[in-house]
This record gives sequence, structure tokens and C-alpha cells, in this order.
Amino acid sequence: MERRNGIPFVRLWRRSAGVLVSGVREDPDFRALAVLVAGLMGSGTIFYMLVEGWNFVDAIYFCTIVLTTVGLGDVSPTNDAAKIFTVFYALTGIGVLVAFGTAFAQRLVKQSEEEGPSRRR
Repeated sequence: MERRNGIPFVRLWRRSAGVLVSGVREDPDFRALAVLVAGLMGSGTIFYMLVEGWNFVDAIYFCTIVLTTVGLGDVSPTNDAAKIFTVFYALTGIGVLVAFGTAFAQRLVKQSEEEGPSRRR
């Protein structure tokens, strides 16, 4: 694999960051999904910090594990209120995260197609 412009992973990371920033700036639907994802992560983190007494890292870690459906099980809610919240949080949040991921992937593919085959090498 040719590495003319650096390590392929770094190029992909830069391209992804550019697509994310341009999507938030230019597309109101994409921006709305990004705000929803950030709001879900923020509200979930605050909820678990207040109700479960978790620190910030544990709370945001759990939110990420739930919304990405990884479900490692090393951290889990201990009281009924948090368990009920988690059910609704997962059912709502997973759909929003999938919609955001789909929109992001579509923008990434569209940008690659617009650059043409000569730029992708």
C-alpha cells in the first residue's frame, strides 16, 4: 500500500474529521443528528453521575457501551430507576446513533466519489 501522504489510518482519520466538521457546518439534518448524539451522551452521563454516583469516566464509558451495543457488563446500573432509564436510553439512543453513523458514512462515500479515482490512490 502506497504511503505517499502518510499512514493510511491517519489519512482516514483526517478525512473523517473533515467530513464531520463540514457536515455539521453545511447540513442541518446532519447537525441535528450530531446534536442529538451529543445530547444523549451528555444527558446519560449526567444521569448516571447523579443517580448511580459514578464518576465522569465511568458514566460516559457506560453510555458509550450502551449506545454502541458493545455491552461489556463490567459496569451496570444497580438501582431500579437507573435500570428503567437504561432501557429507554438504549432503545432511543441506538436508533439515533445508527442514523448518525449512516449519515456520516453517506457523506464520507459522497466525498470520496467527488474526489474521483485519482485522488483515492
